[in-house]
Amino acid sequence: MNAPASAADGDRMSRPMAGRQLGRYEILTQLASGGMASVYIARAQGVAGFERLVAIKVLHPHLAYEEEFISMFLDEARLAARIRHMNVVPTLDVSDSPGDGYFLVMEYIEGDHLGALLGRAAKNGDRLPRPFVCRVLIDTLQGLAAAHHLTDEHGAALKLVHRDVSPHNILVGTDGIARLTDFGVAKADVRMASTRAGQFKGKLSYMAPEQASSSETDQRSDLFSVGIILWESLTGRRLFKGESNAATLNKLLNDTVAKPSDLWPDLEPFDEVVMKALCRNPEGRFQSADEFGDALDSAAGRSGVAKTRDVAEVVRSLDADKLQDERQRVRNSIEMLGRAEIAASTVPMPREGVEPRSQAYAGSRGTGSYVHGSVSGVLSDGTPVVVRTGAPDSNALKWFVMVLAVAVFLYAGFLVWQLLRPPAPEQPVERSPAVEVEPSSPAALATPTVVEAVDPESVEAPPDEAKKAPERKSSSVSPRPRRRRARPKAQQASESTQEPVKAAKMATPSLREPAPTADPVDIDIQNPYRN
Repeated sequence: MNAPASAADGDRMSRPMAGRQLGRYEILTQLASGGMASVYIARAQGVAGFERLVAIKVLHPHLAYEEEFISMFLDEARLAARIRHMNVVPTLDVSDSPGDGYFLVMEYIEGDHLGALLGRAAKNGDRLPRPFVCRVLIDTLQGLAAAHHLTDEHGAALKLVHRDVSPHNILVGTDGIARLTDFGVAKADVRMASTRAGQFKGKLSYMAPEQASSSETDQRSDLFSVGIILWESLTGRRLFKGESNAATLNKLLNDTVAKPSDLWPDLEPFDEVVMKALCRNPEGRFQSADEFGDALDSAAGRSGVAKTRDVAEVVRSLDADKLQDERQRVRNSIEMLGRAEIAASTVPMPREGVEPRSQAYAGSRGTGSYVHGSVSGVLSDGTPVVVRTGAPDSNALKWFVMVLAVAVFLYAGFLVWQLLRPPAPEQPVERSPAVEVEPSSPAALATPTVVEAVDPESVEAPPDEAKKAPERKSSSVSPRPRRRRARPKAQQASESTQEPVKAAKMATPSLREPAPTADPVDIDIQNPYRN
């Protein structure tokens, strides 16, 4: 992790972040700041007052939208998230926030990095205990071995090289465990970002010679860096440190490395291990982190390797003031932003068949920051915990909405089709030719005739070849005048009223031709032989 943030660095490199919400994480206070990013302590909030402290790494504002640094940032997240080992800082999440860019969420490790512990020991005129150094370096090598052995989902080796193994990237927690962190410049076969020619990746004073001279690195380059850390941790001095980068590079490539026993005779059991790790020829070094760790464990001999509780005790003694200040700043931030005691929250009921959209929790004091309708707080003993309460999905509701949307879409399409389709062409209707009615004599008009109503549907139009009624042969005998019965006046009146209606019906053209009717036959009542 980066160096602790000073007041000047905080004002210069960071923006006011306390209380800012990044997704479901709420920033509490700044933890450290470096040249590329700042690290903050935040809390991930959950239901019923539960929460967990996390460390959030955010790119500096002037780098937040630079493609090269974004690629490096996302590479670090993807690579570190694949490594599952107790000696590697776990990466929990990566996301982005409007105005702040991408941020990386890691487990919060209470403690300090090895560089700070070395500095405090030197300030006190002491060296770190050898069992402590052996324990921390063995833990580091175990985490480094896990990174070197990393494979993809198909089992192919990723050939990961950290390229920035330094005391600042070894976190030693108050739990007595050392963890490797910061894979931001790591090299692997799956990286999105690539190193440009002539560009250094890592800290020059902890680089392997081949990395500093030609930028050609492999996993043995990381072991050279661990060798430098081991030499400095045992002796309490810097190995390759010049007044400038050029002087540092000259020492790294050309200076003769002194044995640890040349400075401290009691370090003679470590001479062989240290000198082999610092061999400038990669073929003469340890070929794997596991081999290096086994050799260091054997060299510890009678002094042995410290237990985790002994490591934790050293961290608490050297880092007491820093830890107290950090805890106080976290408490102040929580008090300012609000806390919810777990005892003040009602017991949340488990969900039943139909899931409610939200659940309310009563509390005496709210935090002002809510995640899915829950209130946050801290436990009375300070233990960081979290329960995620994302609103679960309802499959039934999703399917119902989808079906309803499809139905509405189909209905709308049908209406559009009805409006836009061309009208159907009308079928021409054949009309029967109008029948010309010859005017009758006044006598014929005055004589009413009875016409029986015929259902047009019951009468079929006769075919063209239908036989016509036979015409009556003309007779040489002149026809006798026909007699007509006298009809009642009421019947004559009704017929006279029906004549206009019948005339209108006859004037209206019919869709079907009227069936032909037979000519009337004259019947002479007085002379039946004429019939």
